[in-house]
Amino acid sequence: MKNRFQNLKEKMKQPKTWIAAAIVAVILLAGVLFALWLRRPIAKYNADRDDAAQVYFSHLALAADSNRILFETGELPEDYSNSDELLKTTSYAYATVLKVLSDDSHEDEQTENVHVGSQTLLVEITTGEFKGRQLTVTNYMSKLFDKHAEVGTSLLVYLLATRENAADPEPALSVSVMNYNRQWLLFGLVAIFLLVTVLVGGKVGFRSILGLGLTLAAVVFLLVPALLKGFYAIPLTLILCVLMTVVCFLLLDGLSRKTLSAILGTVAGFCVACLFAMLASKLAHLDGLEYNVAETDTLIQAKYQGTLINIRGLFVSGIIISALGAVMDVAMSISSSINELKTVNPDMGFSALFKSGMRIGRDAVGTMTNTLILAFTGGALVNLLLIKYYSWDMKAILSGDYITHEVITGISGSIGLILAVPLTALIAAALCGRMQSSLEPVHPVAQKSADKKRKQSR
Repeated sequence: MKNRFQNLKEKMKQPKTWIAAAIVAVILLAGVLFALWLRRPIAKYNADRDDAAQVYFSHLALAADSNRILFETGELPEDYSNSDELLKTTSYAYATVLKVLSDDSHEDEQTENVHVGSQTLLVEITTGEFKGRQLTVTNYMSKLFDKHAEVGTSLLVYLLATRENAADPEPALSVSVMNYNRQWLLFGLVAIFLLVTVLVGGKVGFRSILGLGLTLAAVVFLLVPALLKGFYAIPLTLILCVLMTVVCFLLLDGLSRKTLSAILGTVAGFCVACLFAMLASKLAHLDGLEYNVAETDTLIQAKYQGTLINIRGLFVSGIIISALGAVMDVAMSISSSINELKTVNPDMGFSALFKSGMRIGRDAVGTMTNTLILAFTGGALVNLLLIKYYSWDMKAILSGDYITHEVITGISGSIGLILAVPLTALIAAALCGRMQSSLEPVHPVAQKSADKKRKQSR
């Protein structure tokens, strides 16, 4: 333990460590200040962000209910509405089933035994403003909404509170079942992922988790609010990806020639993917407005309500983000390999290092490309089944918006990944090849092995 602290102390004395820490600190501080500046109302014509969020979730709940009604008998409670009166407020809460008062549902064998019908449930609200209130709710089930409940089942419910006056502490509540409570399952899965990563990866695994967390935070707290402010999607996404690439690699390996090579290779790779996606979407006359019609329609309505979002460019921005992880993986693998080759054999020059990097990269390209393409194929599996089932005309398939979007997405990410190999190999070989030794101190064992090889070659 004492040796570890001593090594850490010596490492902190190195200028490279302080420079890397300063770069990370400046980027994080800039991100925090930018996030604070973005904390303003989402829409121009709403009183504040809470009002805008309430309108959005109200529409979301009504859309879910409308979808359910199409496949079930029965009606929603008469007092369920989306009135915008000041004395009616909506919210989500978790509730536990205390008793099943009646159950008129049955299993439909034609749809793989999903529950169809309705239940009358006595539930108790367990979170939020109305915690402790007991309510009776009708749980409608259909082929597309099978949320069968039993005593003890935890549910996500949607509440409509109607007050006689603003100070009314006990408003009338109308409740609707939305889904199961899955928060603890998700928390558990995330905890397992973090635990396995740290146990297997050690310090590197912990730093990788930290980098992943910062990247996700940048998307949630910087990219999304900035897009809602009217920032252009593609340049903003590129800037954030560059900054997050720098932060992640500095956290993983500190400031070194290897890290710089990986950063430059990654940036070059996803910039190529971005350019290819922009060109392909331009030639295909696609701008993102045709894809995911329901979601796009909601964004267009938000623009009419005053939100400044620029929808064009979201498609390409999504490609950049989706390709970032794979490109980072390949770039770091090649950069690290070239750095190790130079460490073991300082006599290797630019040409030898570049050729070795290309040979290493070719082995990684096949599997990583398959990973990207298969990931997009898996996401489109249901649509592929529908295409086969309805025997769609091939001309309609090849010219359709959905297939074109998926092909452009998969190919663009793969192109960026493939070209990141020679670009990273070129950069890493140029940075390491002209030096007599690597920027990192040579490990004594590796130095001894290299000296032995040189003697044998003589």
